[in-house]
Amino acid sequence: MEILLLTNVWTGATSFFYEGNVRSKGMPAFNNVFLRLLDDPRVSLVHIIIWQPDQKINLPKEYSDKIKYYILPKRAGGFVNGMKLIYETTLLGKKIVKQNPNISRIIGFGSLGGITSLIGKWVKIPDFRRIYGTFLINEITDSKLSIFAKHPLEYLTFSTKGKGLLVTNDGTKGDLVFKKLGTSSLPFYFPINGVDKNIIENIEKPDFEIPDEYIIYVARMDPWKRQNLLLEALGDLSKKGKKFPMTYIVGSAHDDEYVKSLHQIVEKHNLHNHVKFIYGLPIQQVHYMMYHANLTFSLYHTSNLGNVFIESMQLGVPMIAINDTGSLDLIEKSAYFELKTDNVEKIAEAIDLLLTDEIKRQELKKEAINFANKKLSSWEDRAKYEIDLMLN
Repeated sequence: MEILLLTNVWTGATSFFYEGNVRSKGMPAFNNVFLRLLDDPRVSLVHIIIWQPDQKINLPKEYSDKIKYYILPKRAGGFVNGMKLIYETTLLGKKIVKQNPNISRIIGFGSLGGITSLIGKWVKIPDFRRIYGTFLINEITDSKLSIFAKHPLEYLTFSTKGKGLLVTNDGTKGDLVFKKLGTSSLPFYFPINGVDKNIIENIEKPDFEIPDEYIIYVARMDPWKRQNLLLEALGDLSKKGKKFPMTYIVGSAHDDEYVKSLHQIVEKHNLHNHVKFIYGLPIQQVHYMMYHANLTFSLYHTSNLGNVFIESMQLGVPMIAINDTGSLDLIEKSAYFELKTDNVEKIAEAIDLLLTDEIKRQELKKEAINFANKKLSSWEDRAKYEIDLMLN
């Protein structure tokens, strides 16, 4: 079969779309499914509409016979231009299906599922939508009209008839959003992400020197990831004369202003000799650094049950995580160090406690691995589940 797929270039998939490299730098929830979808024997050709790429497209040569791509270039901002772009994309999708009558599946990633819902309705092919988490829970008490006015594509993704909608159970409470906005004519799926069960065997040492003792925070540098909380906590420890090892902040620089603010925190607390930023590594090297770290962190507000948290469980890394909204209620409390607050002093106290208690860290490591082995699916099984929903 042929399929039509609409996606933006996810941060963790830039190597595939811009560098011609199948080796990802993150975003396993997209890459593990996307690459297996391309390799699925049921799929003969994938038509990809690439939404507003930042760079020239350069796909891996091994997929040149499997992919035909179309570009929706960047437009100026604003409501009117946004509506025009949605309309143009819908027309393009309709044209592609009309010119390629063997297309029998339509798939939309992220809130672009709102556009595939329009394309699918127009060409009479029910579309499948895949969302990696949602912030609409923060507006769940607003009227549907208000939500539509502010987030038209995400609203359509949840609310219109289709083949199915799969939302990651990452703590952002997509099930409650669907309960508010969804329709009975859109099957809803809400699984947790999978994990590489061979993650430890596949780690690779980076080509730079790493100290024996260090802590690490792995996340895209985006305000809602809240690396600032860790840096402020380190500043608190430094002020009190507490010792802590080198700290690595690892992730793509998604928001330049936010990254600048992180460096300002380092400057404010004179942490230059204690903090290093790494703006992108192959995922196997990131996993190496996580595996050998004394501590890692997940300090988001709502979506702490993401890929990094799950990978940390499988790697057995002692984890400090915030669970102030119940986003981690699926996880056994013995498998991580739970905080119910984003108070900087409390975070600092947790860091100091675990750094000085080797026995507690080993207990967390053991319980994390036990939880992962019992409760987490392999990416092979998890991706197959998702792809079967898309194609069957």
